[in-house]
Amino acid sequence: MEEKLVLYLKIKDLHKQKFKVAQIAKELKISRPTVYKYLQMTFEEAKTYTEQPVGKKRN
Repeated sequence: MEEKLVLYLKIKDLHKQKFKVAQIAKELKISRPTVYKYLQMTFEEAKTYTEQPVGKKRN
């Protein structure tokens, strides 16, 4: 899940460089809602989020 944490850091870096959300999404080939989601997170929240397993839980 480290790739998601790297993605979070890239989004934050581009945002600091005054990139608009649409520009960040296009640059990283992700959706604008994903960019917004990551921008609202703190580093600790992103770290916790990226450690969660992907997919549905099986019974």
